[in-house]
Amino acid sequence: MSGATGSVIAVHRGECEVVRDGEVLALRWGGRRAGPAPELAIGDEVAFDPARRVVLDVLPRRTRLARLRPRFPGREHVLVANADRLVIVASVDDPPFRPGAVDRFMLAAFAGGLEPILAVNKVDLLEGGPPPEIAAYAEVLPLHWVCATRGDGLEALRPALRGARSVLAGHSGVGKSSLVNALRPELRLATGRVTRHGRGRHTTARSEWIQLEPGSVVIDTPGVRSIAGAPGAIALIDRVYPDVARHAAGCRFSDCAHAAEPGCAVRAAAEAGELSPARLRAFRRLAADP
Repeated sequence: MSGATGSVIAVHRGECEVVRDGEVLALRWGGRRAGPAPELAIGDEVAFDPARRVVLDVLPRRTRLARLRPRFPGREHVLVANADRLVIVASVDDPPFRPGAVDRFMLAAFAGGLEPILAVNKVDLLEGGPPPEIAAYAEVLPLHWVCATRGDGLEALRPALRGARSVLAGHSGVGKSSLVNALRPELRLATGRVTRHGRGRHTTARSEWIQLEPGSVVIDTPGVRSIAGAPGAIALIDRVYPDVARHAAGCRFSDCAHAAEPGCAVRAAAEAGELSPARLRAFRRLAADP
C-alpha cells in the first residue's frame, strides 16, 4: 500500500498522533469507505496518506502488552504495541512490594513477546539489606534497585533502556512517572502520593510516549491493577518460575500441579528447603488464576 508510515504516540477519539522522522502529525481514520476505525494502541505502526492526513492501514504488531477488559471476560485491551521490553516498576514499600503483581506482569511480557526487567524503586525506605523475597528475582530476570528521588541506580538502568522502546508498567504509586522525571528531569510529569489505604493515585491518565534520547523511547502507562496476556499464556508459566520448573522435571507425573499429587518433586524441594515455599505458593496462585 502506498503512503508514508509512522508510529502512533497518542490516541484520541476518532484520531491519533503519529511521529515520522521527528515530525508529529495528527491523523484521522480514512473516511466512511475505510470501514470501522481500528482499536489503536501507542506504538502501533500505521500507513497513512500525508496529503489527506488519514490513516490507511495498521501494520502487524510484533509485540504487545495487554490487559483484560473487566466488563468483557476474555477480551484484551492492548496498552502498547511494538515495544522491546517491559520495565516492571515496583516499590520496596509505600505501596508494599507485591510479588503476585510482578509475576503477572512477567507472564504478560512473555505472552506479548517483550523482554521483562524489574526496577525496584524507593530503596531509600529500606532498613537493612534487600528483602530476600525481592532479591530472589535477580535469579529470574534483570533486577535494578533504584531511588527516583535520590538518583540511586539510574546510571545502571539507563543502558538497559538505550536503543529500544521500553514500557514502564506497575501498580499505581510505585513511582513510574517519578522514575521518568529522574531520567529526564525537564519533562516534569505529574506524580502523586500513595493513599492511606496503601494504593497509589492514578497520575498518568493515559500512556505517554517519551523520548529519553535518540533511539531510546519510554512509554509510561497508567497504573493498572489487572494485567493479562493472550489466552493460553499460562503455558509460559515455567518462564516466570524457572526455579519451580527445574524441580518439576523430577515429578512422577508430567502434568503435576504440585498440589497433592504423589511423587511431586517440587513439594519435596520446598519441604527440604531447596525451593522457597513462597515461590511455590505464588506459582499455585498464578496457575489457578492466570
